[in-house]
Amino acid sequence: MPSTRRATVLVLEQNAAVQELIDQALRPAGHQVLATHDAFEALEIARRVQVDVLVAGSLLDTRMEALFDELRSIQAGLHVVSIHDSGGVGHATLASPISLDELAEAVAARIEPVSG
Repeated sequence: MPSTRRATVLVLEQNAAVQELIDQALRPAGHQVLATHDAFEALEIARRVQVDVLVAGSLLDTRMEALFDELRSIQAGLHVVSIHDSGGVGHATLASPISLDELAEAVAARIEPVSG
């Protein structure tokens, strides 16, 4: 079932074509999508805009956990969806290449309250 909650999604991905695909997957659900290829710019965006979900692309390397930690120090409630092989605590991880439907579902799952 599609998410009813709208979110601000920050996409950190080097490949502009992949950024565009992610945008096309998320905007129809009403999400605001902000995209960058630069980790420092991602930090600046997080300082200016309330971000609900970070979609971190396959550009990531071993320093990304430090970036995630710093982003969460700016915005404690930030959820992360990683598109690569190394997820971390509190991350939803999708294997690359991604399914756009799976990506949209992963974002929706991170912003919807857990019922139980």
